[in-house]
Amino acid sequence: MPKIATIGDVNVDLIARIDRMPDVGKQVITRDFQTHGGGCSANFAMQCARLGMSVQLFGKVGDDVFGRYVLVELDDNGVDTKNVLLTDRKTGVTVAMVTGAERSFVTFRGENASYGINDIDLTKIEADVVHLPSYFLLDGLRYDYAHLIDLLHGAGIQVSFDTGWDPRGFRKEEVDPLFDIIPKVDIFLPNIDEARKILGNEGLTPPEAARIFRDMGTKIVVIKMGKDGCYVTDGKTAEQVPAFHVKAVDTTGAGDTFMAGFIATYVHGRSLHDCAVFGAATAALKVGGVGWSTYPKRQQVNSFLKEHYNQKPSVAPLQL
Repeated sequence: MPKIATIGDVNVDLIARIDRMPDVGKQVITRDFQTHGGGCSANFAMQCARLGMSVQLFGKVGDDVFGRYVLVELDDNGVDTKNVLLTDRKTGVTVAMVTGAERSFVTFRGENASYGINDIDLTKIEADVVHLPSYFLLDGLRYDYAHLIDLLHGAGIQVSFDTGWDPRGFRKEEVDPLFDIIPKVDIFLPNIDEARKILGNEGLTPPEAARIFRDMGTKIVVIKMGKDGCYVTDGKTAEQVPAFHVKAVDTTGAGDTFMAGFIATYVHGRSLHDCAVFGAATAALKVGGVGWSTYPKRQQVNSFLKEHYNQKPSVAPLQL
């Protein structure tokens, strides 16, 4: 069976559903409050495991109630967490405030901010593809990404990369290193807003942004566009693949589940079109609920595709 690993952030999400954001100094009552595992790397690993993939997670959490909770959830779903370090400091926490299908975040990075290349035992990685998310949140790893990718390539491992959003505003000192990193990656999966910020051009279309990243050296570029689907190209083929139109309850983690579906299909040798469609179906099922328990299993995605995907050539169910 093909294998996947991911290196990055692991935290707990505290989710409050509210009708409106509170004014400064004021209070609102939440209609619901939930605790879930989170962090882009942990989300990606969880979804890969629920799709039946062999997946390793590399990261760092505190040996506290949040860290123990998130590791139990991951272990129970089949994620290999043996390489998640436990420390005497604090686990990262994100407070998500959900209004309708949209969400706003307040994040304490905890041990995610200190996680660095010296914390990673590369000899323990057993994977065909390693996924690297959350570039802007991992201060301890940020300036070693290029070196890390070189080491992974030296071991014959492909690398997928997703910067995520920069809550500090895409400052030059943090964006500039990306121009050494992006040319090295095999699969780059930014959303369109992130791509425009990185390239310093708010008017770029997805094909234009993808072409620039391809010209930089990236082998496969996937521009995520939310409800408008994604644009994917490897220089030989290029197309916009639409999203599935479903009722969204919570879009938190949708991008991570899309990427998990995409990479899980990719390591099975399927076309980029099939990868994008399977990723879109995975994300469509996820947005129907809140938290890891709603991340779809492989059989659910296959059934969804049989029911909803009528274009030709049709995508056969993913066989693992």
